[in-house]
Amino acid sequence: MIYYNPRSQYSVFHFNPTIMSEEKSKEKELTKKEEETLHVFFVEKVVTLMTGAMGLVAALAWNDAIRKLFERVFGTQGAGDITAMFIYAGVVTAAVVIVTYRLTRIVEKMKKKKDKKI
Repeated sequence: MIYYNPRSQYSVFHFNPTIMSEEKSKEKELTKKEEETLHVFFVEKVVTLMTGAMGLVAALAWNDAIRKLFERVFGTQGAGDITAMFIYAGVVTAAVVIVTYRLTRIVEKMKKKKDKKI
């Protein structure tokens, strides 16, 4: 830990290793219950982030498909293969739904397992 020593004439800050060792001894080890709670919290957050990322991929796929539809209907620039774009958007959406469902079930099972131990 670094602390301020106003009496020092050479340096404003000093490092005191004894304070650091006292702080480390005050740190407690996590109990099994706390470790499991932390693990479930971590997995929940990862699932939330993954779900959001996959939702973004699905949204971008639909964006491209709808953009191609508008290009075909209103005749702007080259239309590309609109059928393929909609198939891609549908497949990506289905994959996102399946993965999200499975990940959510895993988290629910972990929560139930944790609740049974309490």
